Amino acid sequence: MWLKTLPTRRAPGACCLEITITAFLMCVFSVVGLDTTLIILGMSLNDAACRDAARAAAKQSSADKAIQAAQSQLRVHCADGYWITQPVLESCSAPNFVFNDFGNHPPPNTSPYVTVTTTITIKCPAPIVFFGADFVKDGAITYSRRYTYPIIKVKFYG
Repeated sequence: MWLKTLPTRRAPGACCLEITITAFLMCVFSVVGLDTTLIILGMSLNDAACRDAARAAAKQSSADKAIQAAQSQLRVHCADGYWITQPVLESCSAPNFVFNDFGNHPPPNTSPYVTVTTTITIKCPAPIVFFGADFVKDGAITYSRRYTYPIIKVKFYG
């Protein structure tokens, strides 16, 4: 009976090379995963904050009260302040903040509305570079979100 012998590797050190390449790739994928996680969390936070700010502004009867309600609603959505900044109103004037109630007399087939735009800044711990294209300038991404809601305290004439 013939005994089979196990094949031997011909290249000494090939295992060390494989471990080195695998470790490098794992580090790269971990950093890309961390960046992606922070970007998704920041975009999700800004989306929810903008929606809630627009909803709070739509419940008010004047533009000044709507701005105050939107700003107070944005303070409720907390971020860590370093990696993801606090969501803020982009500005309190058109086109970033529009309170259009048509003087409480909307024309037929038109509803009064409020538009709110919020901005958030997301810092990425590692730069995202792909074949020389830099996707994150200065290590931060500024993300804006705009929502439009109907004003619900206005009488509809129709």
